[in-house]
Amino acid sequence: MSYLGTGTNAAYTEKVDNVSSLKGCQEENVIINIEWGNFGACGHLSDLFTTHDTVLDNNSNNPGKQIFEKMLGGLYIGELVRLALVHRAERGEISIPVKELSQSLDGAAVSQFISNADSIRSMYSTATEHDLTVIQGVCSAVSKRAAHLAAAGVAAIWRKLGSCKLLVAVDGSVFIKHPTFATIMRDALVRLGCTAKLDIATDGSGTGSALIAASTVA
Repeated sequence: MSYLGTGTNAAYTEKVDNVSSLKGCQEENVIINIEWGNFGACGHLSDLFTTHDTVLDNNSNNPGKQIFEKMLGGLYIGELVRLALVHRAERGEISIPVKELSQSLDGAAVSQFISNADSIRSMYSTATEHDLTVIQGVCSAVSKRAAHLAAAGVAAIWRKLGSCKLLVAVDGSVFIKHPTFATIMRDALVRLGCTAKLDIATDGSGTGSALIAASTVA
């Protein structure tokens, strides 16, 4: 089970024999809550960090924590886009005044900007055709990185389970509502050699976990 929405997390089924803290447990399998949103807190993602990631993290309520989540969660990708646009405005690469870029963006705005240029004009009235192209390009780049990171997380689980046949139930607005995220993520899995399949879960808190447990075949 994977959640790709405002935040992000994942869970998978593990054999009890592989969990040292559960020695003697009579159950055969147990669901492991990975809390992968905090991956990177020890610096493992530092090579992928940009200046914008650093600014976002430093200005957050929990600097140094939830690094993976801050690189792909819907709560954060809009701010990453905004920071990148401010940087471009300061360098004269877009004509939108910096003060017009002060309004916060969320994951829904990123999706809308990619899907419909008119949604950009409605927020930035002075945007030129060049500006629209740059903004959509920034949104696509941030989204692509996020989808690639999510795919890497799923591939890591798949490999941990011995490259088994795996159906991953995915919930969350970023995966479901973003116009390109799911496709990019699936393509990335293929390039990683991962055969795990992604499907939409309608109830991430319960049905999703049960689905991934039932769909894992060694």
